[in-house]
Formats: sequence, structure tokens, C-alpha cells
Amino acid sequence: MERIEIQGKKVLLYRDGTPHTPNREVPLEDFLREVTAAVRRPGRGHHLLLPPGARIVKLEGVVNIVCLETPPQVRVIRWSAASMGKGAEYETFRLAFPYIVSIFLFFQGRFEDMRVYYRTAPLEGPDDTLLMSNLWNVQADPAKPSACRACLRGRPEDLWERPLVQQVRMLLDFFWGTGFNTDIVGNCFERARTLDPRIASPKAWEAASEADPLFPLHVPWERLDLTIGEVIDHLVESGPQPRQAIADASDLANLMYRIAESK
Repeated sequence: MERIEIQGKKVLLYRDGTPHTPNREVPLEDFLREVTAAVRRPGRGHHLLLPPGARIVKLEGVVNIVCLETPPQVRVIRWSAASMGKGAEYETFRLAFPYIVSIFLFFQGRFEDMRVYYRTAPLEGPDDTLLMSNLWNVQADPAKPSACRACLRGRPEDLWERPLVQQVRMLLDFFWGTGFNTDIVGNCFERARTLDPRIASPKAWEAASEADPLFPLHVPWERLDLTIGEVIDHLVESGPQPRQAIADASDLANLMYRIAESK
């Protein structure tokens, strides 16, 4: 039998066999956050405000997928040849991009995953193919489930408190504004730089962008085997699964093992 005690700002879990020694100790704030997420259920008449550029939305129970498309444009990018936190000095470049497709996965209103792809034409349907990007902070290997996953380390911790549309905006601002670096080994830039001399380096990319802002529409980007519909279905299936309703102390005890212990 489990026993859960709240002492000040911490929650203690006791199980049979160790009645006087806690098996787990977690912060009260994190515990309450997990309980809130576990009991949250979409209500009738639920309205979902979509962010600008949203092209596809999939609502699968407590899982939400939002797909955004950004038209070709020139962006100001900060880039460093060093890793984050290792004396990185960032340079600024004006770089042209093709259509950018960003897919966000949310579970019970909380952000879980972001994927970034390219296209050379607007989306028209779920059978449209996707292209690998050439961005530094995006995982490259197309044979792995993590292909095209964006690195968002250090993102705001209070995202979960905000409506989905605000979470998307904050995640995009963080991804594009924080600065790109070499943290990810085998990133999309390293994989794509040999496809075309115009994207072989940030300086070459900037020069090509100044000469022709639409040149990325004619780069032979690497094509993925999956369509956008298949990618979305895969994210739904591989993401967190809905939790059962909390019925007793055992359910709360299991929930506590999702939380990092107090330091």
C-alpha cells in the first residue's frame, strides 16, 4: 500500500516495506503540475485558436498536432561555429529560405516535439512530400525516428501555462532567435552543405541570398520518404499515450516517478 505525504514544498511517497523511509521525494510544484495534466480532459465546445500560418491541425484525443507553413523569405540568422556555453561568438547573416514547414506536437496542452522541414511549393494535401532542411539545430538522420527534430534546449519553462497559440509563437521565437550552433552532431546543415555550393557555408549562403532571394526554391534538397500526412500520423502514434484517470494512491505514486526528485 502507498502513502503520500505533503510536507511544506515537497511530496513524499512511502510504500510497504519502508513505512518510515520515503521511496521518492519530489517538489510540490512539479507534483501538482503533473496531477493537473493527468486529470485534464478536453471539454465539449472546446475552441482551439490557431497561430498564423497554420495549414494542418489534427486533434486526436489529448494529442494535438499543429502544422505551420512559412513562405519563402530572407531571415536574419545568428550562427556560431562553437557549441552553446563554450565561448560561442555569434555572427549575423541574412539568409534566404524556401517554404518552411514546422510541425508541433502537444500532449494534454503541453509541448512535446517540434519538427522542421522544407518545401519548394506550398502544401496542397496530406500526400505532399517533405524535404530535409539545412539548419544547424535540427537532427539530420532520415532513417531515425528523431529525423528533423528541432533542438529547443533551454526553452522557457512556463510554456505549459500558456494557450497553445502562445506556446507555438514562443517556440518559434526561441528556435529562430536564440542562435544556431554546433551542438547537434550530424545536423542538417552538415548533411546538406554538399548538395549545392551556394549553401556550402553561411557566407556562401548569404552571398547567394543577396544575388537571388528565391534561389532556395531551386536547390536539390534531400527528399524524405514520408509524406506530411505520414509524419503527422507517426508523431501521434509515437508520442505520449493518454494516461488513465487517477483512481487511488497507486496512480499518484506511479505519477511521481515521472518527476525528477528533489535535490
